[in-house]
Amino acid sequence: MLSLYLIELIIFILFITFVFLRNKIASKKAEIKQESGTASRKGSVVINTTHLEKNEKIYIIICVVFLIGLICQYLFEIPQMEFDKTSIEAKSSEDLTVPNTTYHFHNVTNEVTIEKGDFNKNITGVYKVRYKTKTLFGSYTKEVDISVVDTLAPEISLEGGENYNQSYAKVYTEPGVKAIDLNEGDLSDKIITTRENISDTEFNIKYEVQDSNNNKAQKIRHIVIVDDIPPVLNLNGQENMKVLIGQAYDEQGATAVDEKDGDVTNNIKTEGSVDTSKEGTYTITYTATDTKGNETKKTRTISVIKKVTANNGSTGQNSVIYLTFDDGPSTNITPKILDILSKKNVKATFFILNYDTAREAIVKREVNEGHTVAIHGYSHDYKTIYKSENAFMDNISKLREKIKNSTGYDSTIIRFPGGSSNTVSKFNPGIMTRLTAKVINSGYTYFDWNVDSNDAGSAKTSTQVYNNVTKNLSKNRANVVLMHDFSGNTKTLNALEDIINYSLNNGYSFEKITPNTPMVTHRVNN
Repeated sequence: MLSLYLIELIIFILFITFVFLRNKIASKKAEIKQESGTASRKGSVVINTTHLEKNEKIYIIICVVFLIGLICQYLFEIPQMEFDKTSIEAKSSEDLTVPNTTYHFHNVTNEVTIEKGDFNKNITGVYKVRYKTKTLFGSYTKEVDISVVDTLAPEISLEGGENYNQSYAKVYTEPGVKAIDLNEGDLSDKIITTRENISDTEFNIKYEVQDSNNNKAQKIRHIVIVDDIPPVLNLNGQENMKVLIGQAYDEQGATAVDEKDGDVTNNIKTEGSVDTSKEGTYTITYTATDTKGNETKKTRTISVIKKVTANNGSTGQNSVIYLTFDDGPSTNITPKILDILSKKNVKATFFILNYDTAREAIVKREVNEGHTVAIHGYSHDYKTIYKSENAFMDNISKLREKIKNSTGYDSTIIRFPGGSSNTVSKFNPGIMTRLTAKVINSGYTYFDWNVDSNDAGSAKTSTQVYNNVTKNLSKNRANVVLMHDFSGNTKTLNALEDIINYSLNNGYSFEKITPNTPMVTHRVNN
């Protein structure tokens, strides 16, 4: 506005100057002509001077009108409002701002007020907004169209990052992607994905989304297929092995196969050693590594143990009684034996045979009530099980697997049918010598007995069973008592509670056999 006034003032000054100079020149010309001495020209000069006086009045009138116009323009000037922008981003931090306003050569921006009406910056559209400021004769209001617009694209965020490693062994699963629009909220369900293969080990996933105002966003995730699967490592033989003191430890090694590299058995490294001259627990660690550095470790535990002969049974656990029951479970004897053991709070060891569905619940009860379920054999037929080492190992392995499937308990304690000192196996010379070593090297422990109730032999009454047990107990050793819970064996059932009472009254304690219990064994006769 200031510049407009200046222009008008300059024009006015130039106009006055022009009029002044023009009259001055005209007067000078008139004087020159008057001096020429011609009367006819003199009369003409007088006429021209009169004409000039008339023009001067016109010029003065024009100047007065011009000045009045300037004064009126000043008095009735409209404030000049300059808007930087007439649009606002929806749901942003922006808000309406006051326009830069000048009035009578002054900046009056601070005096401008805003009447928003129905303006709502959270909803797109065009709103009438009034800007108001004071003037000499009241106030001035200007109504402006303000647009609330959505020009921002949605924001795409990738869970797992823009660079992602995918295992070659798995099908690609989207780690997660979201699209949030400031105006419309969650647009994740509108994302369009496109896969772009680069090579056998790389590809891109392109994510695109568009809001209702056609604002588009795009992101790309780069996926590299990596080998992060370690080899499969399998131990040859048992994971837990036992070796008798003085016996040689037979390292059985391990194998390893990698899905990418194939057989990597030759890459297996082993750490650890076994000193079979000293009782104790040793570990051998096996580490298999593939070409990408993925590794698998497994550990084998080797227990070097001593064997206690049944004649003295000196295990360091003196005055301890291990009640053991062979050839069960039976439906009419075993549950009643369990009732007595529960009543007296005594734990025992059951060397069981194969069982059917009806007797499976009894095996589960033995485990659930805290007793040890040990292996007598899937079969008790001597000619079958002692036919070969493999035949015997299959016999106990088959029952071991069944017990594990029934109860979840992994049994590694066995009792040879007939005991390790049996002679019924002599049709296969030396089989027991080989088997007693093999079962230990395969991770098992075996137990014979040093107190025989003879309930499967000469004892015909419960009194005889009671006497056979109580008379052969010794406080100078661990006492492993042989009894049976086969069907119909009421003599043992009827003697059991009296045997327990006698033992408790005479300072004995009861324990169950565990894998850590020192073995009590017979002398091998084959």
